[in-house]
Amino acid sequence: MGALIVAIVLVSVIFAAVFLLMYGLYRYAFCLSLRKRPDVRRIPDSRLYRDYRQTMLEVVEEMDQTPYETVSIPSQDGLLLCGRLYSIKEDAPMIIFFHGYHGTAAWDGYGFFRICRENGINILMADERAHGKSEGSVITLGIMERCDCKSWSEYVAERFGENTDIFLAGVSMGAASVIMSSELDLPRNVRALIADCGYSRPATILMETVKSMKLPVKPIYFFLKHGARLFGHFDLEGCTALEAVEKLNIPILFIHGAQDSIVPSFMGEELYNACTGRKAWTLIEKADHANSAMTDYEAYKKSVLHFIGQSL
Repeated sequence: MGALIVAIVLVSVIFAAVFLLMYGLYRYAFCLSLRKRPDVRRIPDSRLYRDYRQTMLEVVEEMDQTPYETVSIPSQDGLLLCGRLYSIKEDAPMIIFFHGYHGTAAWDGYGFFRICRENGINILMADERAHGKSEGSVITLGIMERCDCKSWSEYVAERFGENTDIFLAGVSMGAASVIMSSELDLPRNVRALIADCGYSRPATILMETVKSMKLPVKPIYFFLKHGARLFGHFDLEGCTALEAVEKLNIPILFIHGAQDSIVPSFMGEELYNACTGRKAWTLIEKADHANSAMTDYEAYKKSVLHFIGQSL
């Protein structure tokens, strides 16, 4: 009898330890509380931003000084999503921009904001769920964010009419979300997509991240996958950007930094090669993750404007 009790206690302790480990990894990877959301004026001293901090601060100030409208919409699952709408020119095309994981529209949207302001293109810079002023605390790596891309595009199409040309653009997680949203029923006036350093699969980018941290990939991913399902109620393998581009029926521009240390450029090449529709590819030499526009703004601008011109 005593041995049975010991066995039950041991099994219970192991189960509790596994449960806590799974929950801890889930919280670390997928949750971002209000107090941990980044302040756009406190740019991290990381290798991604170190050489561009002053330029980024100047653009953050420019974004604040340029007239904008604060807009919001409900998500499909009841969250309030917020963004800034910059009406640069009447009757011009509209770019809807989506930033990356733990990022901000001000940092990741540096290039798109400058391009739009300089060239008379309107832009809506969305705060992804669990980021900025948007509600939520769970980041799903594009699984639910793709539905938010659709909701924002429907908002713009309804507000500005079917004659307004819409481009969905994103960086990193925002790029993957934009690509995956193409499998949904987007408004007819969404003309094209622009994906900067997007990853091919949520599962793959998680495994690459775990690998870069020199941790055991398969066990950690097992906990992350099942933690996402159990606590976050989303399936990491439910949809992928790679599957989406294989069925894409609108044009897409892929941009990637040649020195991307977070989303390796082979993922962008994989997406480009798998895409069956009209596509374009731009590789920015010497650019790391999410800073292609800052590394070579002129090349970035030329690529984006040429693609938009071809897609209108």
